[in-house]
Amino acid sequence: MRELKGALSRRSCLGRALSALSAAVLPPSEAMAGEAVPSSIQAAVPADVMVDYGRFLNRRDPLTLSDFSGPHSRRDVVEVVLLHQALALGGWAQPLEFVDMPSGERLLREISTGRLVCSATTYWEQDTRGSGQGVMLSRAMVQAGEFEAGLYTVESNRRAMSARSLADVRALSVLSNRNWVVDWATLEQLGIHRRQHVTNWELMPRMVEAGRADLLLAPFQATPDLSLTVGKVRLVPIPGLKISLRGTRHYLLAREHPQGFGLRSALDIGLQRLLQQGVVRKAYTQSGFFNTKTASWARL
Repeated sequence: MRELKGALSRRSCLGRALSALSAAVLPPSEAMAGEAVPSSIQAAVPADVMVDYGRFLNRRDPLTLSDFSGPHSRRDVVEVVLLHQALALGGWAQPLEFVDMPSGERLLREISTGRLVCSATTYWEQDTRGSGQGVMLSRAMVQAGEFEAGLYTVESNRRAMSARSLADVRALSVLSNRNWVVDWATLEQLGIHRRQHVTNWELMPRMVEAGRADLLLAPFQATPDLSLTVGKVRLVPIPGLKISLRGTRHYLLAREHPQGFGLRSALDIGLQRLLQQGVVRKAYTQSGFFNTKTASWARL
């Protein structure tokens, strides 16, 4: 499952944002002292996340953010902010250069071979099991049972919008990607057999809008009506229903990268502090991922 996909090239992304964002992982005292910035190392981030991350920051320093709400806030966007804050708290001084990845499979390959040092957003632990020993995991950011997703459709799909039970949902067709191990397995376990495998996230909302499928899974949003917009397609969750996805989510780190173990150590130190201080839960709540509006909705 992916949220609000867009497109941005690595070159244009770096040209507009990286000089400010990469330097943000430096401890403030070092940056103010005017010391030479160490050469950067490369981390993986989906291109659309980088787009919304830049829009969300709007020239603000990610190290000073304490309010994670607002336009363009979503789970994976605030995870990039939390990565910066955790590394700074852990004493990491080397800036990160973000490289956009076209797919999760490519991202895993680049990290498992050590070409990139880490991911800037989290991934399911289950998704790494086929990547050998090259991928290490950070502390868990999302604990088992915390990830809840909505069943998103177009508001004009009356059959989908009128679903009120698991039996109703089983009669609908769902788009997913079999490479999203947790999503695909969850749908199978729920007895939802009308699953269509689609590799391209950007295509999924258009297929739902065109009536080629009824719905897709997506995390809840911070918008007033929980809606999400992908390109020109607006999707809304089927009211009253949600799905719990089982597993833990982590930042991914490269065992084969020269700085892999050092970065993991600094990241885990910082993440422990952010978790203890309640910053992670606050960020997930204010971004709409942990959503109070759906607390009473029935879990399928």
